[in-house]
Amino acid sequence: MKYDHQIIVIGGGSAGLVVAAGAAGLGADVALVEREKMGGECLNSGCVPSKAFLRCAHHAAEIKDSSRFGIRTTIDGVDMEALMQRVSGVIGEIEPHDSVERFRSLRVNVIKGGARIVDAHRLRVAEKEISAKYIVIATGSEALVPPIKGLSGTPYYTNRNIFSLKKLPADLVVLGGGSIGLELGQGFSHLGSKVTVIDMMGRLFMRDDPEVGPLMEKVMRGEGMEFHLGAKILEVIQNDGSGVVRIEKEKNILDIPFDALLVALGRGAVTDGLGLNDAGIAVDKRGHIITNDRQQTSVPGIYACGDVCGPYQFTHMAGYQAGIVLRNIIFKFPARVDYSAVPWVTFTRPEVAHAGYTEETAKEKGLLGDSLLCDFAENDRARTEGDAPGFIKIVMDKKGRIIGTTIVGRKAGEMIALSVMAIGRKLKATCFMNMVMPYPTESEIYGLASRNIAKKSLKPWMKKVIRMII
Repeated sequence: MKYDHQIIVIGGGSAGLVVAAGAAGLGADVALVEREKMGGECLNSGCVPSKAFLRCAHHAAEIKDSSRFGIRTTIDGVDMEALMQRVSGVIGEIEPHDSVERFRSLRVNVIKGGARIVDAHRLRVAEKEISAKYIVIATGSEALVPPIKGLSGTPYYTNRNIFSLKKLPADLVVLGGGSIGLELGQGFSHLGSKVTVIDMMGRLFMRDDPEVGPLMEKVMRGEGMEFHLGAKILEVIQNDGSGVVRIEKEKNILDIPFDALLVALGRGAVTDGLGLNDAGIAVDKRGHIITNDRQQTSVPGIYACGDVCGPYQFTHMAGYQAGIVLRNIIFKFPARVDYSAVPWVTFTRPEVAHAGYTEETAKEKGLLGDSLLCDFAENDRARTEGDAPGFIKIVMDKKGRIIGTTIVGRKAGEMIALSVMAIGRKLKATCFMNMVMPYPTESEIYGLASRNIAKKSLKPWMKKVIRMII
C-alpha cells in the first residue's frame, strides 16, 4: 500500500517535536499535525513561563531575606506587567526552535488543524484524509477542572492563563497542593500575595519521601503561606470580582476569601476529537492512552508518547519516550522503556528533587535494604549560603546499590543527575566515598552520605580486625 508519508505525528509539543525532528533528520518522510501553538504546553504555558516567573519571584524572596546578610533594602512594589513581559520574552527567545518555519526547514510537512484518526494508517485533518505507515499520538495534557459547585460561573486561572495577569492578586487561593500549585503559590507569595493552598490530601509532596512534606510545609508557612490539608472543597461562591471557597475540614465548614483563584488539581490527557474509541485505541480509566513498554498502543502501527499516555507527565520523560518510539519505528530494534531512575523536580524554594524509588515504594516492591538521610546542616557550602533546611536521602537495595534518592536543597534539581547516573549503572551507595568533589560545594553531601553509609555498615568485628592490622 502506498502512503502519503512514512510517519505522521499528531501534536507539536515536547514528545511530538522530538519524534518529528529525529525521524526527519534520519531521512524519514514525516508530517506533523498541530491544531494550536507549536511547542505545546511546556513552551507556551508550562515549564518555560513558570520557571521564568519563578526566577522573578525567587529574586523578590532573596531581597526580602537580605537583612540576614547585613543588607538593608525593601521592595517598593511589583510591576506585574513588566514581570509578565519578561516571561513572554523568554518564551519568544525559545519559540523559533519549535516554530513551523524551523520544522519545515527540516523537511517536516507541518499541517495546521485538528486530527481525527480513521484507522491504523489514516487520519483526517480539516476534511482532508492523509495516510502513513506509522502514526504517533503526542497530544499532551491539559489542566483538569473538576465539576466543583459554582466553579464554572467563577473566573479562575489555570497554568494556561495565569501568566496573563496584569495585577498582583491580594488574596490568591490555590486549589491543589501538587507541584504546579506549590510552585506558583509560593511564587505569588514571594511577590506579596496572601496565598492559601487547599488540598484533599493530608500532607504535601505525597509522591516523595515522607520527610519532604512536613519540612516544606514548615518552610512555606514560615514565609506566610496558609494551608488547609485534608480538606474537601464544597463550592465556590462569587461576589463582584472576588469570592470565597467553601471547604469542609475536620467537620468544620470554612470560607476562604480570594480575589484570584488558581485551579491546579492535576492534568488530564488531551484526546478530544481524536476518535480513539472509533479507531479501537484503548485508554485507561483516567483517559490516558494505554501503551506497552515499546510505546505501542492497542492498534498495531500506532504509537503514543508523552503526557497523553503517561505514566509520568514531565517534559524530559516525553522526550525519553519519543526516543523509544523512534528506535522502534526507524531501527526496528525492540527498545523498551526503563523507569527505574525517573527523575523529577519541584521548583519551590528550596527545590525538591527525586529519582528512582522512594523508601515506601521500594518496600512495597520488596527491594528495600536500607536508607540513610544526611542533613545539609553538615555541609559547609549550605552554611555559607545560609540555606533553608534540606537533606539528601539515599535508598538502597539489599545489595547496597542505590535505587532511589531524594534531595531538598537550593540546587536539588541540578544535583539529582548524579543519582540518576548511579541508579542507572547500579552503583553501590558507597560509590561517592572516594570521589573528589570540589570544596566548598553542596555536591559534597554525596560524599558525606556515602561515608555515613559505610560507617553504618561497619560491624564491631571489622573494627577489631582493622585495629589488629594497624
